[in-house]
Amino acid sequence: MKNTIDGFDFDVPPAESQIIALAQFHRKQLDEAIFHQEIHLGDYCLAQRKRIYDFTKNLIPTQKSEFYHVYDGELKRIADDDDLHPLHAEGGLSVFAVCLALVIIASILYFAVIRTLVN
Repeated sequence: MKNTIDGFDFDVPPAESQIIALAQFHRKQLDEAIFHQEIHLGDYCLAQRKRIYDFTKNLIPTQKSEFYHVYDGELKRIADDDDLHPLHAEGGLSVFAVCLALVIIASILYFAVIRTLVN
């Protein structure tokens, strides 16, 4: 039994090499779609995932989890590092920075508003 996703024929259960080839093809399509203004990337990626979901819903749970493990692993492996948004920058603000900002705001309010109202 064979199934097709985006022109790739898959055995059931799919071979790892077939899944990797599909992930690389999807990454290449996404890279090309970035430069086309008429393509909405969110819809484009959802359409890719929908085709994959339609294929994997016929697999048994262990085959499905292995498919997603290989597919997602390959996409992560070939992903580009984003120099403008490094991983350490996604951690959010530290507690110290938030407390410092609150102290500055409180002192400004005290000296500008509250002190003039009390006097």
